[in-house]
Amino acid sequence: MNEFISKMDVYIQKELKEKTLRIALLTFLLILPGIMLKALVLLFLSSSLIVYDIRHQKAELLYIMPFSRKELFIYNIIFFTFLVIITSSITALFIGGSFIIKLKIIAESLILLFAIFGLQMIFSGFELDSLAWSFLVTFLDVLFGSIGSSNIQSAIFNPYSLISFTRQGNMILALIFSLILLYLGYWSYVIKGGEN
Repeated sequence: MNEFISKMDVYIQKELKEKTLRIALLTFLLILPGIMLKALVLLFLSSSLIVYDIRHQKAELLYIMPFSRKELFIYNIIFFTFLVIITSSITALFIGGSFIIKLKIIAESLILLFAIFGLQMIFSGFELDSLAWSFLVTFLDVLFGSIGSSNIQSAIFNPYSLISFTRQGNMILALIFSLILLYLGYWSYVIKGGEN
């Protein structure tokens, strides 16, 4: 466990030294309220570490250091989860409301993160432009999720709005969908990439 934390610390310090300004600016923007703004910021933030290195063919150097694909995936998702929880907690403090509303703000942001990071890792695993393709899928999610109503009894009920990671008509179903995308990202990058 100590070795895991030590290696993660080395990796995060390396990434922060190389990409300080971008990560700091995007982290600050995550504090601002609004799920669409958070989705846009998370698209750029989650493409800043390992996804950036894959896209610019720098990831091979990380495997030599030596970091495994599995470790890099886990380090990234832990780091981003930590950032999202901290920034969402700050947002929740300013918005006010009950404890449940504050937890909902954090949960919404985590659902977005898991889905968007998962998408970027899926596309990275298939050697596609992960930022562009993730942006397109997120745009389609916004489009299809906003059609109709998430109320099952409504005449214009849209089942997709329940699992949409931007609409989040049902937070449990949206979380499950986001975790599936995250697992597919893990599969695409780690397992398909040739690592057990």
